[in-house]
Amino acid sequence: MSDSFIREVDEDIRQKQLQDLWKRFGKFIIGIAVGIVVIVAGRAIYTNVVESKYSEQAANFSSALKQEAAAISSALDPVISSDVDGYKIVATFKKAELAVTDGNNAEAVKILDQFIQTAGVAQIYKDMASIQASMLELDTATTDQLRARLALTLNSGNGFQYLAEELIALSELKGGDVDAAKERFLALTENLEVPNGVKTRAEQYLSVIDE
Repeated sequence: MSDSFIREVDEDIRQKQLQDLWKRFGKFIIGIAVGIVVIVAGRAIYTNVVESKYSEQAANFSSALKQEAAAISSALDPVISSDVDGYKIVATFKKAELAVTDGNNAEAVKILDQFIQTAGVAQIYKDMASIQASMLELDTATTDQLRARLALTLNSGNGFQYLAEELIALSELKGGDVDAAKERFLALTENLEVPNGVKTRAEQYLSVIDE
């Protein structure tokens, strides 16, 4: 049995392991981002409610969710176009979620991009949208495209930069740039400020890359 054949088999096994890791952790990453959106946007809504000025959009949002499934998305548009930040944020992510559920990732990315480009909200919310859009495009966008999308998030200093670094590393890995991905994952494991979830996933990928 030749060395080249053994190397080829080893590489096939490694690729399968990497794919299995993505299947295992990909949904977890998305779950983290969605959870952060709910928590932070929920706080924004709470602030609006206690100020008692936004009952109209609260009612519009609640009414939209009670519509037939096919009508919810368009019913959210007035909330998204409102000047009530809390409900604008939640309605945008809900509309994007509905598009993903319908299998239309491109539409979801379009919704998130519109929010990023036009919403007058704090940058942290736009970073959330950039992370979500990048996740949806991970299998189709090039690493350069993903890096451009995440440029502001990578320098945000608000914690989302570590998820952004993880996504860039995954893109590099998928694109065959194993050395660059390895270097990025290694940096994540060595940075004391990186959240445990991100660090654990980076260690898992490194363990497969180094086999």
